[in-house]
Amino acid sequence: MILYREALNLLRMNWVISNAYKQPTHWFFKALLLIICTFPSMTFATDIYELRNNRDVEILAWVGEKPKAGAKLEPEKVSVNEQVILTIEVATPRWLTGGTRIGSIDIPNVIAKQRNQLATNYTERVGGTTWSRQRWEVTIYPQTEGKFVIPRIPVGVQVSAPDGSNVAGTLYTQSLQFEAFLPSGLLSDKSPWFSASYVNIEQQWQRSNEELKVGDAITRTVMIRAKDSLSVLLPNVLTNESTQQYQVYPQPNRLDDTQERGDYRSSRVEESVYVIQQGGEFALPEFSFQWWNSKNQRLESIVVEGQTFKARHTLKSFLKAYMHVFIFSVIGLVTFISSLFATKRYYRNRPTPSWLVFRRLLKAGNWPKIRTFIYKQLRIATSELELSKVKSKPNWQDDAQKFQSGTEDNVLAIKVSRGIRAYAESKALDPNLYYRTALHRPWNLKYLRRWRFPKALADLKDKST
Repeated sequence: MILYREALNLLRMNWVISNAYKQPTHWFFKALLLIICTFPSMTFATDIYELRNNRDVEILAWVGEKPKAGAKLEPEKVSVNEQVILTIEVATPRWLTGGTRIGSIDIPNVIAKQRNQLATNYTERVGGTTWSRQRWEVTIYPQTEGKFVIPRIPVGVQVSAPDGSNVAGTLYTQSLQFEAFLPSGLLSDKSPWFSASYVNIEQQWQRSNEELKVGDAITRTVMIRAKDSLSVLLPNVLTNESTQQYQVYPQPNRLDDTQERGDYRSSRVEESVYVIQQGGEFALPEFSFQWWNSKNQRLESIVVEGQTFKARHTLKSFLKAYMHVFIFSVIGLVTFISSLFATKRYYRNRPTPSWLVFRRLLKAGNWPKIRTFIYKQLRIATSELELSKVKSKPNWQDDAQKFQSGTEDNVLAIKVSRGIRAYAESKALDPNLYYRTALHRPWNLKYLRRWRFPKALADLKDKST
């Protein structure tokens, strides 16, 4: 381009001189004019790479903080899931005449997203020359530990050339490196967590009715807001597991990523609808998650609190919830009534059991008949006529003395009756008494095992001669 302008100036000067002094044009200038007119494209063969070589355009890229001029680029060290900024800057001493296009970035185990679609434009004066600079930012989130290489990124630019024309082309950044590591020993690649500089959480509850009943719904909304993170990296808080008390219907999650004046914000909104299936009190669970505070360099935990609700039963839900109780209650009631009628029919033509007769006498307070009943029991069970001969223990002697002296006490009468029965059982004097006792105490099988026929003569013993 410079050669072309100089050639035009020489031709113009030669033309003026030749006209002034009436001299013919030199053959060299005629040949130069012929070349310019014949091959104009050769003189305009300027492209983006030539402009870059002539320092009419330059491109820079770095990860993290901008390195100082002339300093060696060292790999940036960041934690896993932490946001790191890849900056691409295009500069020219003239001006940019078209939109800049950043090529895609594809790195394994790394999420790269150009969240800010607008560049930062500013001017800088260097060595007496004003440079126009355009800065682009790409957020990068490493997902695992290790060293990562950012390959050369194509950048489409269009700048003005010194002759005033527009030159478009694609420049490539230099390759860059950075390293990711786990910031805490309490974290691992398998545990759910994320990194941010600030986290805020909000929770809202909404009822379909103020007084809940079966069939009503409770809407639970959880919103997580974070700075310097990405919405897809924020945790899934609500697990949406249904129980017998409620059925869960999750709603689509709402993710949002914004950028304002270099402040990157992300949000994740989760919503679940709980439809009540049973009445009574039930609790919606709490949840918790961990996050790495990249600003304060510490691990923090957040608990999303649950809440307890109470719902009324409907007739249908009440029957459904307590159907098994109704069934067993009806079966038990039918069994009891059947047993009652069977017992009544059994004793219709049979004598009333002695224990029932005794209970009725105690309830009526008929002490003459009570005493008659106990002495009759003593005679049948032990063949004795005096209570004092049943046992020799002091307690029994005191009870026997009180009863014989005419003390009217239900507890005393029951103790005496039980003492006679226990004595008869221990001596095996009345087999029918054993049999009745075993039936009244079916869980105590020792009475059936000890049952035997009595001897015809109780005092007759085998004697060896």
